[in-house]
Amino acid sequence: MELVVGKKTRQFPFNAVVRFRYRLLAALFIGSVAAAQSLTFELGRPVAAQDFRFKGAAFVFRTSGCADPAKLELHASAEGIVNSARRSAPVTIRESTVNHGVYAVQRDSEPGEWVVILKGSCGNLEAGAIVPVGPSGFVRNAAKFYPRAPAPAEIEAALKAFPEGGYK
Repeated sequence: MELVVGKKTRQFPFNAVVRFRYRLLAALFIGSVAAAQSLTFELGRPVAAQDFRFKGAAFVFRTSGCADPAKLELHASAEGIVNSARRSAPVTIRESTVNHGVYAVQRDSEPGEWVVILKGSCGNLEAGAIVPVGPSGFVRNAAKFYPRAPAPAEIEAALKAFPEGGYK
């Protein structure tokens, strides 16, 4: 490799160029491996699943970062406030038959202020999310994501963060 400045030519040592390329490739590889070693949730509206059976779902989600989908374990529950009383409710998670790896959270709860708690694990990787749900579905900008299962204090804080009159 040569660098031409004016009429002077300077030859770079071959070893320096090769070392630079290897270091760059190693940095890119390590960065991609580090990014791939985290389990995350991605949320979307029910229409994003392209599955007509999910039309009435509160929201759909998929996971990323799990190398072996057979090891993926998902759990969901709902915590809410209905008529000023704290309630817990089970949540149904259904997998799409159209798009594998896409799941829907069905609305099974009564009207009120609800958050859905998602917990996932894949081998030694964990992820969690707290997703507020209003009358028209989930509230994307109020959802919180964690590299572990959400703590009870975080769930309580999410319930207290509901605006007066709830999310619209």
